[in-house]
Amino acid sequence: MVQLIALVVAGIFVLFGGAVLSRASEVHERYTTIEGLEAADTDRIEPGRETTVSGPVHVHEPAAPDRNPLDMNESASPALWAWRVRQKEGTGGQGGSRWRTVDGVLAVGEFAIDHSWDRVRVDTETLEAELEDGASDPFDSSQCYLGEPAEDVYLGELGPINRFLERTGLASEDGVLSDVEVTIGVGAKTTMPDKYQATVVRDGDELLVRGELIETADGYVLRGTDEAPLVIAAGDLEQQRNRVRSEVRMRRMVGGVLVALGAFVAIVGFL
Repeated sequence: MVQLIALVVAGIFVLFGGAVLSRASEVHERYTTIEGLEAADTDRIEPGRETTVSGPVHVHEPAAPDRNPLDMNESASPALWAWRVRQKEGTGGQGGSRWRTVDGVLAVGEFAIDHSWDRVRVDTETLEAELEDGASDPFDSSQCYLGEPAEDVYLGELGPINRFLERTGLASEDGVLSDVEVTIGVGAKTTMPDKYQATVVRDGDELLVRGELIETADGYVLRGTDEAPLVIAAGDLEQQRNRVRSEVRMRRMVGGVLVALGAFVAIVGFL
């Protein structure tokens, strides 16, 4: 009986440790991609190969989220509009908690990159397809590297935040979100309200894009293929790289400890 219990406990440790290590591998892939973007030669324009271009965004058709619109004027037309709502939930055990994404959208407009003397149009069809396949958090997409969200506000009845909600059209008359399809965590559910986080890349902002470069009758086009998926990055790449590297190290350490504990419990149980 003791051996059976030890095996069950050991299995639980190993299971959770394996899950943490698996997630560490996924995060490491993001780290590798960021490193590649940092080291890319953005001066070389050569059709028919994987190319990275960077420069100010020129918006042809603004991005328009199907819900949760912010109040922006026409002079700040968005090329990309990423938002998510995060909810704090308990993790059990000693009362720990974590933030979980409960809804999110990446709206993509039609835009080009003013790269030196060239204007390179970005074909975002594959990016939109990747998100439609089930990616609900645009800040965790394998094709988007936007850093920490630029907007980070709490939702619910929190005084000044209500004015923000009213100004942006997110709240109804009773102070509850009208366009976000989630339950706001206030009152009996939790003392911590949900978070609204967003990053908007507007006309004139700097953007870095990697994909396959082709030349058409209308000029250069950067697109995504199976061999060269479209990757979009904004913000401080070095800061993103350092943050992701720290996350990889932490997950590997925690996962390794859990697996080692599982092995230790199994060995002790059979002694």
